[in-house]
Amino acid sequence: MRKLFSLLFVACVVAPSSAATFSITHFGTPPDAQAAIQYAADIWGGILVSDVPIKVSVSWSALGGAALGVTFPNGRKDFPNAPVSATWYASALANSIEHAELNPGEDDINVYLNSGTNWYLGTDGNTPAGQYDLVSIALHELGHGLGFVGLAKKVVSEGSFGLLQASDFAPLITTFPWPEQDTLPGIFDRFLTSTANGPLTFLNNPSNTLGTAITSNQVYFNGANALAANAGQNARVYAPSVFALGSSCVHLNEATFPAGNPNELMTPFSSAGQSNHWPGPICLGILRDIGWTLAPDVGVAEHHLPSVHLFPDPATSEITIITNNPGGKEPITVADAFGRVVLRTSNSRPIDVSGLDAGSYIARGQGGWVARFLKQ
Repeated sequence: MRKLFSLLFVACVVAPSSAATFSITHFGTPPDAQAAIQYAADIWGGILVSDVPIKVSVSWSALGGAALGVTFPNGRKDFPNAPVSATWYASALANSIEHAELNPGEDDINVYLNSGTNWYLGTDGNTPAGQYDLVSIALHELGHGLGFVGLAKKVVSEGSFGLLQASDFAPLITTFPWPEQDTLPGIFDRFLTSTANGPLTFLNNPSNTLGTAITSNQVYFNGANALAANAGQNARVYAPSVFALGSSCVHLNEATFPAGNPNELMTPFSSAGQSNHWPGPICLGILRDIGWTLAPDVGVAEHHLPSVHLFPDPATSEITIITNNPGGKEPITVADAFGRVVLRTSNSRPIDVSGLDAGSYIARGQGGWVARFLKQ
C-alpha cells in the first residue's frame, strides 16, 4: 500500500456554463503516461463546470519512499465574489467562482508523480497485480488540486491553519510564488469539525488545542451536500494520532471508506492492482460544499433529495426552511457541530433559534434533506 500526498498552501453568483477544460504542461512525462493523465483530467472535465481553463503542470520525478504523487494547488483569497472572506480557495475553484482568471501567468495545480512507481498506463481500469493505476492516482491528485485539501499543520504539540512554508516540502518546489497564508484556513478547513472540539476553525490558531483536535482520530467534514451524500452523517476525515503532513485532514478516512467503497478515491492510501475512476458521492458533495458547480446530471445522491431553502444564514433569532413538502409541516431536528440534537420541531416556518449558542448547525428533515447554517 502506497501513500498519496497532497497539499494546499496559498491558497450567490451566476453559475458558469462551460465544461471544465484542462491545459496540461508536462515535464519528463512519457507519452503513454500523458494519455492516462489526460484521461483523468477529462473525467473531471465531465464533472465540473468552469469558464476558465485549469492550468496544470505535471512533473515525472523520482520521489522516493512510499509517495505515489504530491500535489500543490495555487490559491487565492478575498477575491471579489469569494463566498467566504479571509479564506483560501484553490485558484481553479476561485477562477470558476469569479468567471475570470485571477492568476494570469501562473499554474493552478502542480502535480509530481513518482517516476519510480510500477505504473499501469492503460485507461480501462484493469490494473494488473503489482502495478498502480495511473488514471486513479492522477484523478486523486487532480481532486486535491481542485480544492479537496486544506492548510492544517502540527509542530510538536501546536496545531495551526495557514502556516505552511515552502521549506516544509523541500526539495519540491512550485511554479508559482509561495504566499504568506496569514494564519488563515482554506475553504475545506471551514467544514472540519471534531467530536470533542466542534468546528476546528473556531479554535485558537495556532494552539495546542488545535493540535490535539487534528490528531484526535475524530475529525469530520460537515458540509450539507457531503452529509446528504453520506446518508445524513458527517463524513469522517483522516486524522491519525500522529500528524502526517500532506495526508492528515486532507483525505477521507481510510478505514471508513476502504478499497471497494464508492468513496475510496480520496482516501490517503492506494494499493497495487486497484483502480477507481470516479470520485464518489461524498467527494462530489464536498466539492459542491466548497463552491464548485457540478455539470448537469452528475450522479450524486443529493440531486435526488427534496429541494430545500434555509434563510437567513447566518441567523440571529430565527430561521425559515422552505421545502417541497406542502404546508411546511414535517419533523425537523437541529444538531450542533458535535452531532448532538439541540432542537426538535414540526413546523419549518419559522424556527426559533435564539436560544442556541453561536456556531455551526445542521437541520435535517424527515424527507431526507439536510441544510447547514451558522448561528451568530
